[in-house]
Amino acid sequence: METEELIRKCKAITLEDDKTSRVAIGEIMKGKGKKLVAGSLLGRVLHPRGVSREGLKSALQQVWRTAEGFRVESLGSKTFLFKFASEADKRRVLSGGPWHFERALIVLKEPSGIGEITKRAFTHSAFWVQLHNLPVGCMEQETVRTLGEAIGSVEEIDADEEGECIGKYARVRISIDITQPLKKIIYVEQKGDEDIPIPVVYERLPDFCFCCGLIGHPYKECDKYEGQARDKLAYGVWMQAVQLYGRSKVNRNSEKGQNAAGTSANQSAKTRHKEQRGNSPAKRQQDSQWNRVKVIRTEPSSNKEDEHVAIN
Repeated sequence: METEELIRKCKAITLEDDKTSRVAIGEIMKGKGKKLVAGSLLGRVLHPRGVSREGLKSALQQVWRTAEGFRVESLGSKTFLFKFASEADKRRVLSGGPWHFERALIVLKEPSGIGEITKRAFTHSAFWVQLHNLPVGCMEQETVRTLGEAIGSVEEIDADEEGECIGKYARVRISIDITQPLKKIIYVEQKGDEDIPIPVVYERLPDFCFCCGLIGHPYKECDKYEGQARDKLAYGVWMQAVQLYGRSKVNRNSEKGQNAAGTSANQSAKTRHKEQRGNSPAKRQQDSQWNRVKVIRTEPSSNKEDEHVAIN
């Protein structure tokens, strides 16, 4: 029986000595309990099937590579507690996401207060997002922040020392509400001229539904799927930044020592991506990827995933 169902059944039973069942643990929490909360992360794996604790730990040991190790325990409902021996390891893991297990997103959260699990919402996850087709006048961090806020809560912007984001695209780390469809395009409004489409491409994006745009299930298992061909669906692989050896193929990441299975490390956010040049097969595939992004509908619509942003 899952924890939530067990709590519901217990609350439905009224006992005469209910008041005597209440325990104050404030003093106890000042000791080891408080330390346990501070050194842990809660994680939920958005996998359509069951998740093995042993399999999850084995996979994460290869990509997290913590200096002092970590412990994994199942809490039910595909939710796990990760206890770290080092605060530095915990911070690096939390800031280095998103992380995946078998292409399923792992949503990590710090426990708050006493660490009550059933009240912790696993509704948001941070991604590095690429904003393509930016006008030159928008290639600076304040405008990029405004555009990013149409997608979610902006946590970081990949800009140079002068606050500029010059390049084929701007990179923004954004906390996204994963209970809603992914945004695939936003528009910059122009007075007296056509709105400018800004395609949204996600780095380290796990498997998601090409039918409804939600993370957590494949499109063939979606309630809205009616047997359409994959290329006729509203979403697609063109929303995923193509990865090569753990790096973006659209613009090559310059960090050192990044392992292929892991996510982009936090320090890589401080460096600008270098564009891949030449006429190699990889470059042609890069151009093909960009061409697919450009064909996104540029007419305004009432869909939730299409946002218009006015830049004053």
